[in-house]
Amino acid sequence: MQTIEILLQNRIAPRIQVFINKNNISQLPDIQSLIETLDLERKCIGFDKEFAFFLHQGSCGGENEQFYDVWITPEDIEKIPQKLIDFSLKHWEESSINKVLGKPEKELYNELIKDNSTGNIVTNSPVLFIDKDFNVYPNYEAPSQAWCLGNLKADKAEKILYNYVNNISAAQHILRTIPISEMVKKCGNAESMRLFGKWDYRNFILSKYCRTV
Repeated sequence: MQTIEILLQNRIAPRIQVFINKNNISQLPDIQSLIETLDLERKCIGFDKEFAFFLHQGSCGGENEQFYDVWITPEDIEKIPQKLIDFSLKHWEESSINKVLGKPEKELYNELIKDNSTGNIVTNSPVLFIDKDFNVYPNYEAPSQAWCLGNLKADKAEKILYNYVNNISAAQHILRTIPISEMVKKCGNAESMRLFGKWDYRNFILSKYCRTV
């Protein structure tokens, strides 16, 4: 609340992002009430950017994977206030909240079980993440041992870049060589109605698969 006030005083429009799951989705009317009570839309008129709000479930990777059991399903959508849906559609530039929240895992499973493609994250302009211990990862998914390219103190930069370009990390190697159909068959849930974007779901399955090999 203090941060919002400081932003407004400096003519900077706040942007509120909410990650939803079954445990907190019933609290969304309180978020809408807060936005209205603070009169954020009107107060930001004339600023360089207008007030923005958006919601989504986020990716199911890293620490967020612990929320899989309370991941939202289609019946939860009706619990989202229309005003917050409208804000979110504007932010995501989408016409339907279903496009924002994705498809049930069951549908994605049935699509990907027929998909024998592999993947490659290597680009000419890589972005790398370095943690406090100088371990280096592609800035693609949550840092984990499976994505580790090396350590800046123990390895030369040339070796780390070589590992990246040649898909040496365990996760990159799996992504490059194992079809997504094989991964989803082993790690997907063919009966789950949890909502995922397709890209997020592929990465969720990849993360799970990495821990099985």
